Amino acid sequence: MQRRKIHMLVLASGFLAGGMMFGSSNAEAGATAEMLANTCAGCHGTNGQSGGPAMPTISGMPAEYMNSIMAAFKSGERPSTIMGRIAKGYDAKETALIAKFFAKQAWKSAESAPQSKNRTLINPKLASTGGKLVKKAKCGKCHEDDGMTQDEDTPRMAGQWVDYLLFKMQDLKNEHLAIPQPKKMAKRINKLSAFELEAIAHFYASKK
Repeated sequence: MQRRKIHMLVLASGFLAGGMMFGSSNAEAGATAEMLANTCAGCHGTNGQSGGPAMPTISGMPAEYMNSIMAAFKSGERPSTIMGRIAKGYDAKETALIAKFFAKQAWKSAESAPQSKNRTLINPKLASTGGKLVKKAKCGKCHEDDGMTQDEDTPRMAGQWVDYLLFKMQDLKNEHLAIPQPKKMAKRINKLSAFELEAIAHFYASKK
């Protein structure tokens, strides 16, 4: 029930953001990076600092990574409910401006965001178990420094919402969605049980 409620919030906020984008003229001459990026606030929060448990914080995300993700959403290579339609509303120049804007924003962990009554609280016991699983699965080879490192190929995991991390890992494991991912990632995540995915989500969410 909680997951369904959160997904409804995601859709609602997504349609709000989409309405802002397509209702306004984001292609108008002279649109600044900040003006374009502000249309993302309906889902991803002010300056990309998420205020809701099912949405990732994107502040500080490397521009190269965001550009590649937006291109994948736009082409349909990366499955989505809302982002595919939103991405199609921008040309390459506008996407580049948005990516550079968010790359310059300061990171803030989800726990520092306004309280959300729908969020899952971090469970220290699960986080401890998740830490052991991360080491066993050698997640740190790509997600360095307990998931704090992010670069042009790897997004930050540390400090994201528990719910978002869990939903995302479940989606990656869902073969019907066929989300593009490195072969090593697919091999490792497919071996993990539902409980193990939950524990790993709590581990990464506990890191700031």
